[in-house]
Amino acid sequence: MRRWSAYVLFVVAALLVALAGLAGLVNREVLDGPGFVANVEHLRQDPRLASAIGNQVADAAVARRADLVAVKPLVAQISATVIASDAAGPIFRSAANQAHAAFTTADSDQVVLRLADFGAVVSAVLREVSPQAAAAIPADLPVRLAVVGGQGGAIGRVVQGAHLAATLAWLLPLLALACVLAGGVVHPGRRGAVLGAGAAVSAGGVLLLLMAAAGQWWSSSLDRSSLAGAAKAALWAAFGQPLFRIAALTVVLGGLLAAIAASGPGYADIRGWVSRLPGRLASRPQTTGLAVLRAVAIGLGGLGLIFWTERMLSALAVLLGLGAAVYAVLDLNRLVTGVEAQGELGATEAQPARGQRPRHRAAWLVPAGLGSVLALLAGFPLALNARAPDRTVSASQGQGPMVCAGHAELCDRRFTEVAWAAAHNAMSAEDQGFYLAEQPTSLVGMLDAGVRVLLIDTWYGQPVANGRSITATSNFTAAAQQAEQAFAPELLQSVERLTTSIQSNGGPPSGPVQPYLCHTFCEIGGTPLLPALQGVQAWMSAHPTEVVTLFIQDAVTPADTAKVFDRAGLTRYAYHSDGIAAPWPTLRAMVESGRRLVVLMENQGGGDAYPWLLPGFDYVQDTGYTYPTVASFDCGLKRGRPDSPLFLLNHWLSGFSTLYTDARTVNAYAVLSARGRQCQAERGRLPNFVAVNWANLGALQRVVDELNGF
Repeated sequence: MRRWSAYVLFVVAALLVALAGLAGLVNREVLDGPGFVANVEHLRQDPRLASAIGNQVADAAVARRADLVAVKPLVAQISATVIASDAAGPIFRSAANQAHAAFTTADSDQVVLRLADFGAVVSAVLREVSPQAAAAIPADLPVRLAVVGGQGGAIGRVVQGAHLAATLAWLLPLLALACVLAGGVVHPGRRGAVLGAGAAVSAGGVLLLLMAAAGQWWSSSLDRSSLAGAAKAALWAAFGQPLFRIAALTVVLGGLLAAIAASGPGYADIRGWVSRLPGRLASRPQTTGLAVLRAVAIGLGGLGLIFWTERMLSALAVLLGLGAAVYAVLDLNRLVTGVEAQGELGATEAQPARGQRPRHRAAWLVPAGLGSVLALLAGFPLALNARAPDRTVSASQGQGPMVCAGHAELCDRRFTEVAWAAAHNAMSAEDQGFYLAEQPTSLVGMLDAGVRVLLIDTWYGQPVANGRSITATSNFTAAAQQAEQAFAPELLQSVERLTTSIQSNGGPPSGPVQPYLCHTFCEIGGTPLLPALQGVQAWMSAHPTEVVTLFIQDAVTPADTAKVFDRAGLTRYAYHSDGIAAPWPTLRAMVESGRRLVVLMENQGGGDAYPWLLPGFDYVQDTGYTYPTVASFDCGLKRGRPDSPLFLLNHWLSGFSTLYTDARTVNAYAVLSARGRQCQAERGRLPNFVAVNWANLGALQRVVDELNGF
């Protein structure tokens, strides 16, 4: 009964040791003022968190002025750079001090982490790249990063729990020590008591390791693209490592205590060596070489105390603490090894012969415990890196009538008899980090929103070390020429400055030249073509009755384009035309044949080698696309031939500085519907592709439905 009572007390002690480690960590890292501020300083320098805060700053700027959405990636990038720099240090320290004061104030029920007047710092840096964008950001722009507590909610209770940690930080270690001592008193044998105490401490450390591993798994599952996810991940990076260190130290100390308890004689030699150590350190070495090394070491230690006082004192405190712990363990070892084995094992077992190590039934706990710890340390990284097997998304056609482009009635119309919602520069998406973005989401996001015609540009690019991309040398001259035609002079200067900055700061290319989706320069926005098309393939596989069109402004060769389509699994969907004069099939026929992806190339068709890469302006006629105002819209022929079977209606304004508000104006029902009817009447044919910027704004789908007769 005494033995089992001791085991229960040791188990309780292990739990208390683990909880004490957590409480001490919270008390030191959160409730301690300088420690809290230092942790916030560390967090802001985390690249992913700085990027997420940069996005938050950009969102706040766009909320003040909608047209800043065109340069939102630039604002976010500059803001992230500023946040991780010394320039933001005072702002973050001020915010951290205010938040900590709220944490430690008894009557505070809400903690707000806010960056006041951050806009002034961002504007100063942004002015070097884009003066127009800098002028639009208010100097007093407030950025609220977090709100904790308030109204007695669950997070408020967490704040109260943090205050409780201050008490638990000293109470739990005392309770753990009391349980260890009580277990030692109750246990019938001294050696078993010390061994049990060591095992309890190590078990507490193992529990902390399990908690740390669970925290690592939780951190790896977070969405680090959001501010909340990035903040939690950075928070774990700041607190997880100390938790691992505390856990490891606890396991080592407990293991040392248990190992010495099971090791037998040898204490006298260790004790003598320790007792002679101060004298050896104080006496002058007998050889000149050792004397020189001793003098140099003392001199370096003195300089360290002068220049790095806090770190040196902290290191000395740790060494003294470990020395005291080891000395206590050695004293306990003397008590254990000074008794007969019979008192521990019972009178029925013989005492060991002189010079032999006393054996103990529980001695197997030491190697077993160490093996378990090693297995945990080796197994958890493997478990954290394991991935679930990929599962292919499958979709089957339902039992109801086929639906094409949103309406069952359209399935029996020919492709040329249907109007389609189209996204101009569909790859230039705000959520993909494009500077001067013209659409809100990626290609798949556009498809999900009802767009079925994607106008995209392909260029050769390369990835660089900072996660961005650069234009391949072979394409740079052509990109510069197109940029001169596309952008106004002041915007062109901004683009050139940004391009130069990314090229100089991005480091050397980190991958080969490959096809990209870019708008002129890949530096102002670039997405590798292959994963983008793989997303389209997955979407088409999941939507088996949908017909999709890609109209590509191609700076990539037909051969390389075809290779990427093959790798993405899209070639099997590609429509093969019987010639420009041949009638197009119905949507139902395209779906049933599986050839329901139309690929049009603006510059070079695929010829005989890739007949499914259709020469775009042999099949398509369009309108102009450089209209400065709504009043300047017309329906005249720009490219293609009057008898081309498909009609592309380009409907956007050419000013990049007001892309968002311009799209909201021209995509309005009154403007878009009137122009659609006008061009249909003047050209004598249905506008097949109605292409707009910011397809989520206005009445695009309503106008397309009306053109289709709904």
